[in-house]
Amino acid sequence: MFGNVPFNLELRLSVEDSPNSAGVVVDAIRCCKLALDRKAGGALESISAYSMKHPPKQYPYQEARQMVEEFIRGVRSN
Repeated sequence: MFGNVPFNLELRLSVEDSPNSAGVVVDAIRCCKLALDRKAGGALESISAYSMKHPPKQYPYQEARQMVEEFIRGVRSN
């Protein structure tokens, strides 16, 4: 509800490389689930830097990949 008025939201992703994006989206969702399970909050810098075009903080690809692997193993908190 917004302003005590119920609403419906429909969202559609439409990009030219959408078939190639499926794996990236699945990885991002899995990392979000890990964060929820670990009770982590805020932006997930590691997966954002690794998979998104405009993350909150940009890192070189190899460094971002390492950060994601550390996050998955539980070594890194975000």
